[in-house]
Amino acid sequence: MKKRTWSTGLRYGVLIAGAGLLAACSTGTASSSGTSGTSGGGSSSAASSPGVAQATATINKYLSDPAFTSPGPAIDASALKGKTIFSLPASSSVAFVNTVDQAMAGYAKDLGIKYVDYPNQQEQSQWVQGVNQAIGSQVSAIDLVAGIPPDQLAPQLEQAKAAGIPTIDTNERDASQPTVPYVAAYAFAPFKLAGQLMADWAVQQTQGKANVLLVTSNADTSSAAVQAGVTGELKSVCSSCAVTTVNVNPTDWATKLQTTVEGSLSANPNINYILPVFDSMAEFIAPAIEASGKDGQVHVASFNGTPAILDMIRTGNIVTMDVGENTADVAAAGLDQIMRVMLNKPVGQDVINVRIMDKSNVDQAGVPAASGKGFGDAFITGYAKTWGVSPSTLGG
Repeated sequence: MKKRTWSTGLRYGVLIAGAGLLAACSTGTASSSGTSGTSGGGSSSAASSPGVAQATATINKYLSDPAFTSPGPAIDASALKGKTIFSLPASSSVAFVNTVDQAMAGYAKDLGIKYVDYPNQQEQSQWVQGVNQAIGSQVSAIDLVAGIPPDQLAPQLEQAKAAGIPTIDTNERDASQPTVPYVAAYAFAPFKLAGQLMADWAVQQTQGKANVLLVTSNADTSSAAVQAGVTGELKSVCSSCAVTTVNVNPTDWATKLQTTVEGSLSANPNINYILPVFDSMAEFIAPAIEASGKDGQVHVASFNGTPAILDMIRTGNIVTMDVGENTADVAAAGLDQIMRVMLNKPVGQDVINVRIMDKSNVDQAGVPAASGKGFGDAFITGYAKTWGVSPSTLGG
C-alpha cells in the first residue's frame, strides 16, 4: 500500500479532503479584548504601550522590498557547467512547490547546469523511487524541494551519501528545528519569523488587546516553527494578550476547518484575531467569520503570500496581512546552497526573505496577485554577483 504523507509543500496548494484527527490545545489566560484594528500598514495610530511600539517597529522593517545579504563568499558557478542536479519536489501538483521547482530549473539552465525534475504526486514510494533513480544515474546532487521531510527517506539518502551524492533540503524547515546528518545543507525557510510577524501584527492592530485564535496544522513539520514564533512573540510584546490554539491537519482543512473556527468563535466571543499558520487556511476561515456574524470584528493574518489570499487582502477586509515568501528567492537560495555543496565550499548562510503584504502595498504583487511578484529585484542582482554572472543571465 502506498503511504500518503503530508509535508510542508502541501500548505501552498490544493487541499485534499479526508479522514484525520482534530486536536485542540488549552486556552490561554483571558485578557481584556478590544475591537480589532483595520489593515493599512505599520504606520497606523501611535503605539499605546512599549509592547505595541516594539511590534510596530518590527512590522515597519518588513513593509518594503527585502534587501539582499550575500550568503557567503562569491562562488564560480561556471565551474559547474555540465553537472547534474536531481530535483525531487514535494509534489508536482502543488502550485508553490512547482513554481519554486521551475524557477530553480530556469536558473540552473541559465548557468549551464543540467536539471532533472522528478514529477510525483507526494507519495513516499515515489520519493523513494526518485532517490534510487538519482543514485543509479550518478547525479552530482539531490535537492528535496519545498517540503519533503528527509527523515522519511533516511535509508535512501544515507545510500546517496555513501555513493558520494550530497542531498540539499530547500525550504522545508526553520533554522530553529533539528537537522539530520545525511543532509549536506539546508536552505532554511523563515517559518518562525513569519509567526513572530503575525503576532506583532495582531498586537499592533488591536493596540495591545489581542485575543488570538492560533490555528495550527501539526501534521506539517513547519507548523511547529510558525507556532513557536507566534507564542514566543506574544509573550515578549504582549504578555497580557490571550491566545487559544486549535489544530486542524491538512487532510481536514476542507471538511473541518470552518466548523472548528465557528466553534471557537462561539466559545470565546472576545477573539479578535485569527492567525492560521498557513494562509491557504484563510479560504475556510473567512466563511466561518462571516457565518458567525463577526465580519468587521475578527480579522486574519497569516503566512506564505499565496496569490489568492493576497487578492483577499486587496478586495476585502477579513484578511488584513500576509507574510509573503518570494518563490523566485526560494529557488535562488536553494540553488546557491546546492552549488556551494557541489563545489565543496562551506555551507552558505542563505536567507529566504519575506515581506509583509497589507492594504498599503498588496497591489505591488499584481492585480490579480502573482507568485514571486512584489519583492523587488535585490535578491536576483545579489545572487548574480555572488555567482559571478550578469543579472541579465538569469532569465534575461
